[in-house]
Amino acid sequence: MLTTVAAEHNTMRTMRSHDEFTLDADADAATADAATADAIDDDRRKRTKTTHAASRICYDWMVVSGNCHYARDRASFTHYRAMPRRTLVKNNIFNPHEELEVAGVGTVELRVCRTVRDGGASSHVLVLEDVLHIPEAVCNGFNPLLYGSSMSCNMEYWEGADRRGEPVWFAVPYAGGTRLVLAGSPSGESELIQGRYYTLSLSITPQERREIFDAMAC
Repeated sequence: MLTTVAAEHNTMRTMRSHDEFTLDADADAATADAATADAIDDDRRKRTKTTHAASRICYDWMVVSGNCHYARDRASFTHYRAMPRRTLVKNNIFNPHEELEVAGVGTVELRVCRTVRDGGASSHVLVLEDVLHIPEAVCNGFNPLLYGSSMSCNMEYWEGADRRGEPVWFAVPYAGGTRLVLAGSPSGESELIQGRYYTLSLSITPQERREIFDAMAC
């Protein structure tokens, strides 16, 4: 009888309360969240580096509206100035409840296929100025309104022309949007998934624009 009581007593001593289980679960979740955050930060840091493996660069240049061009990778820029201090875009269309970091501003040169009429055989270089470097973006954004070209759209493709009416770029449907056709069909990293809807256009407020370019002028 004494042995049985002692065994029961030991069993009761090793039983854990609901609060203890909850604390352990919270600790495990916090550890997992921290690991995920570290992985995201590490990936973002990689995207701000000058050198990239070609397979890691994103070549998805999606046609967007809004009021700016943006690029995901530092390696996409031919001329670049890093932001001297951490600058956040608070009023972004990707997710109005989150902030996006602008890591820098610069020039991007894109060699694109001119027109679908010759099967993309002829090419042209688009020079995009004041492109925002946003490492957290899921792709790159090309705003044809900022490039100053006219645009015609149909179901199969969109095409942009210069002031003389000569075609300078075309884009085809991709992942619910429209993607520029790059010369040479470079292959890299894509985060866009077919069949999923994305809101890719980016608008920044006049105040955010002033903060970005005032910081660059320092």
